[in-house]
Amino acid sequence: MERQIPDSVILEVFRYLSKRELGVLAQVCRRWRRVAYDRSLWCVVNFDMNDFWPAVDEETLLMLIRTRLSSVKALNLGGCTLTAKVAKELAKRCHQLRSLVFYGAEIESETGHEGIRDFPTGLELMDLRYSWGNFKFMRRLPRHFTQMRYVGLGMDSSESLVPDVFAKMRNLRILDCTDCETLTDDALLKVSMNCPHLESICLNECKNYRGKFLHRVLSNCRSVSTLLIRFTKITDEALMAVNWEKTQVKELDLTGCYFVTTTGLSNVISRLPDIRYFKMNQCGFRHILHLRIYQESQANTCLQMFRNFGSAMELSSLCGMFGGRTATVPLPELRILEFGPLRKEALSESPLVANLIKMCPLIEAVSLINFKLIEDADNYLVQELKDKCKHIREVKLCSPRIEHVAIGNSGETITVERLLIKMESLLPSPENTLGKVINKLHV
Repeated sequence: MERQIPDSVILEVFRYLSKRELGVLAQVCRRWRRVAYDRSLWCVVNFDMNDFWPAVDEETLLMLIRTRLSSVKALNLGGCTLTAKVAKELAKRCHQLRSLVFYGAEIESETGHEGIRDFPTGLELMDLRYSWGNFKFMRRLPRHFTQMRYVGLGMDSSESLVPDVFAKMRNLRILDCTDCETLTDDALLKVSMNCPHLESICLNECKNYRGKFLHRVLSNCRSVSTLLIRFTKITDEALMAVNWEKTQVKELDLTGCYFVTTTGLSNVISRLPDIRYFKMNQCGFRHILHLRIYQESQANTCLQMFRNFGSAMELSSLCGMFGGRTATVPLPELRILEFGPLRKEALSESPLVANLIKMCPLIEAVSLINFKLIEDADNYLVQELKDKCKHIREVKLCSPRIEHVAIGNSGETITVERLLIKMESLLPSPENTLGKVINKLHV
């Protein structure tokens, strides 16, 4: 019976199996072995997904590279160690390799003359964000990276590579330097000079970035459409120095930029007519922001705003304004909303739920930030929202945490309520990011 099944059918079935399962089936018979080792099944390999076994040592990795990975195009070395021998075999045998991800991988330390001398050429994507070790060898290989389009650096890798590794990356499109202390204003300016075709820049949690030369960076890289600079030290002055009207920025994240106030926010958003994604909660450290930001464009699809409640809250358009007394506007297409006051407020004190039920018939997910559920009336409103909004899938309640913050040099502290920095957001992530590219590769 099995002999009557064409190889093409068996091959399609095998596509749903892990690499470890393919290895087991290859032992059944010669025919299954031939199909299991078909080159098309080994174009994408992810060691981080336990496709093989918990730990792949150097000997096993070398064997796989020599026998199975000649056709690999996307490789995740998660959990492995990149040694000189492994790097040499990758360069020698994996000529089609275009995407290399080091998720949880370690780079071997250089000792004497045994350091890494070879590395794959022709890479278009390299993600070093979640890896550690000695990356200095890459500084000797700038010509290996001339085709690079997507790069991710982490705290360890950036110490050795910023900004020198970008010298020949003129084709770079997406740069992600999350939590890189070496990514300073000067460093980013040098990168922008070498990479004029950048479209997406992510500097989230880069503690030493202040935006001093942001206007020059965006002038050098005129195609930037995504700018993610959450929890940096960027200032109003840096934002206002940018000629936003001449940029292509459509996705902007200023979350947790404590030195940005209403002045900077208003200036930016009023000069970005095509913005569609904008996050700015927790701006203005120790400031109560009265956000009166106007936007006439209807292009916004994702917008997160927080304001200080004066009296009644009126739900406005995603591309409208929050603040003062505005007219309630129907939002028939609104699907996701994150909203909350800067100070705690009982949910029953706000007309938010009533407005959502009345004005947003297609709402699917709501995140209530900094609201209190004190009385039965508050809990009733949450249940009413779930009952009357037929498309609702999720209602989240996010409360702040209490922190004692030191002020000045005297050791004096004040008690503050700070919104959760790492809270999971309901809003879709920006479109033009390294994470989205990697997800499409399934590595």
